[in-house]
Parts: sequence; structure tokens; C-alpha cells
Amino acid sequence: MSKTKIIFVDDEPNVLAAIRRMLRYKRNEWDMYFAGGGPEALEEFKEKNMDVIVTDIRMPGMDGSELLERIRADYPGTVRIALSGQVDLEDVIKSIRAVHQYITKPCQAAELVEKVEDALKSREVLTDPGMQQMVTRIQALPVIPSVFRAIEDELNKQEPSMRIMADLISQDIGLVAKILMLVNSPYFGLPQNIRSIFQAITLLGIDTIKTLILSTHLFSEYEDSLIPGFSLQRLWDHSFRVSNIAKLIAECEHLGKEMEMYCRMAGILHDIGKLILANAFPDDYAKAINLVNDQKIPLYVAEKAVFDTTHAQLGAYLMGLWGLPGRTIQGIGYHHLVQEPDMSVPVIVSVADVIDHNCIILNPEYFRIELHESLTGELFSKGYLEKWVTYVQEHWTDINQMPGFNCEFLNQREKM
Repeated sequence: MSKTKIIFVDDEPNVLAAIRRMLRYKRNEWDMYFAGGGPEALEEFKEKNMDVIVTDIRMPGMDGSELLERIRADYPGTVRIALSGQVDLEDVIKSIRAVHQYITKPCQAAELVEKVEDALKSREVLTDPGMQQMVTRIQALPVIPSVFRAIEDELNKQEPSMRIMADLISQDIGLVAKILMLVNSPYFGLPQNIRSIFQAITLLGIDTIKTLILSTHLFSEYEDSLIPGFSLQRLWDHSFRVSNIAKLIAECEHLGKEMEMYCRMAGILHDIGKLILANAFPDDYAKAINLVNDQKIPLYVAEKAVFDTTHAQLGAYLMGLWGLPGRTIQGIGYHHLVQEPDMSVPVIVSVADVIDHNCIILNPEYFRIELHESLTGELFSKGYLEKWVTYVQEHWTDINQMPGFNCEFLNQREKM
């Protein structure tokens, strides 16, 4: 296999020399290039197809923000990482649309290698180069119009409420995903990644949230009318339920708080690839939805027929680029491809997805996904599925009052 091509850009020769020494042990796997500034880096790109660029933000002349924006426009398949120390909110705002991940400088070799390799691992989930380029080019995600307007109204108040802002941001998968990415900026100087959306919002603070959301054009309102039968609100509602169900399954099995967090985050983001496809290819996505109705097949099967990829693969790739934890990425990317009935994040998210599709019946005519055949016997014969549904009902009482709630599918084992 060909080596991964990575270019490091910094105006300080000592920093580049330190990176070169620090990563010498990766020479058999990476072809590494070093540039003292933006113009020099762009010259290297003319000669070589770089997989990753790691650049400082504050540089004289062409700064890192301008360089990354040029790379985003001209070389959309390249993973773009900012490695920077002293940055302020203005730097974050300037770079945020072009950066996939931030790393605080100085950093250890292991941290830098892990960030790069985790981003590149996403390509194992999404192998189509054209789709990779499309996802890598994404700067912003559309949000639910009513949520976006409510956020604007709250932020424009004289004293916005942190509690209300946290509730509003948590109602949209695009906002959740981007805020989780933003909070890992070196601007905040945090010692480790923040993986809880509520913790992220608290750490960002009202003033920063206001600047990021109202001043950066980071989000756009989505028009549901573009695709008949597709609703961003329904997508969020489903994702919210799957997130809660997945977290409760992990809790029921006493898998620990960290596992509950991974399951919850993977659950809320498991369908974010649908948002990508619906926004980028509305006409083709409408064809996929029509296939679901006409042929009575799952949506991910219809997506594969139309796009030769699925929302799970696209979502995992984007979240991998944005630096979310590996187990969360696996839960997103493989929730339709589970093979073993273990207590992994993909299995738990897959089961939570099936439970929601079969217990919340909003449209009786819509084709509902079923358990993967490799899970059916184990989960039914050992009583796991019944135990989990019962636990969810007992610990999330609101689900019993939701429109269309009905879990008769538990009594239809022969159909599963």
C-alpha cells in the first residue's frame, strides 16, 4: 500500500524540526513534508496529492486560516488539522469553516499520531473517493429552522439563559456535532476532549456561543419542502429517542458511565449522514425515499442502490474527520452492519434503532428496519430484547405516552 502523505506547516523552523524528530518512527508509514509557510505548502500541493495537512494558525503573510480555506476549495479530499497554541476567539472564527480538527501545541507524538490516524481510519468505512471529497468539503450543516430561530431569539435577549440554550442546541443533530468539534479548539485550553454536549455548552459560555452561531454563518436553515417525505424534525426526534434508548440499554447492562456516554452520542448522531445526503443531493435522496415506499426496503439499502454508499458510512466519515471518539464513530458507521451479538456500541445503537422503528409507529405504511439476522436468535432466546424494552419503559416513562407507541413486535419473533 502507498504511504500516507502528510504536510506540516509552521513559520518557526524549530517547531518543524521538533515535529520531524518526534515523528521519525513513522517514516515507514508516512511520507512527511515540511513547509515554512502557506505559499510553500501550496507549491508542495501542486506536486503531490496530500492526504493530510497539519498547520499552525498564526503565521505571517498567509495565515493558517487562509491556507486551509485554499486547501478546502482546491484539494477537498485532504484532511485539514490545525496545530496551534496561542489562539483567540477571532482565530477560531476565521478558521472554523475550514478546519476539521484542532490540536493544542505543544503536543505529544502519540496524540498527534492518534488524531491523524483516527481521521484516516474513517476511510475504511467510506471508500468511495468522490463521496470522501464531498464529505471532506463540508463546512456547515443545516439545522431545524424553528430551533435556529429560537436560538437567535434567545441569544438576542439582554440576558440569555444557559439552560434554555443548552436545551435548544441539544434539539438539533447538526448543532450537537459542530459544537462538540468546536469545544476541542486550543482556544479553550482544555486538557482532554469534551464528549458531552451539555458540558461543551457550559464550557463555551453564552458569549462564545453567540459569537460562533450568529457571527460565523456556521449553520443554515434547512427547507423540508426540498424532499417530499423527509423531515429534519422527524429525523431529530428519532435520533433523540435512539440516543436515550441506547444509553438506557448500556445502563441496564451495567456497562459503566463511559460506555453510556459513547452509546448516547452515537445514538444521537447515528443518522447524521441522512442530513448530509438530503442537503447535498435532494433530488437523488428523494429517489431513495421513493424506493423505500415502492420496494419496501430499508432506507440504507435504497441509499446503497442510489449512491453506492449509506448514511451510516457518510456520517461516520464526517464525525471521524471532526475528531469524535473511535467507539462513537464505530457506532455510527456500523449500526446497520453488526455481525456479533456483543455489548459493543454498534450493536447497542443498532438494537436501539430497531426498537424505536418498531415501537414508535408514526406511519404504518413505512417500511421498518429489523434486527440483523446474526442478532435475532441470541437477543430473543436469552430474553435480552424484552428485558431492554421493559427497562426503557420503566426508566423513561415519557416514551409510553409518545404517539404511535406499541411494542407488539416483541411477540412476532417468527417475523424477526
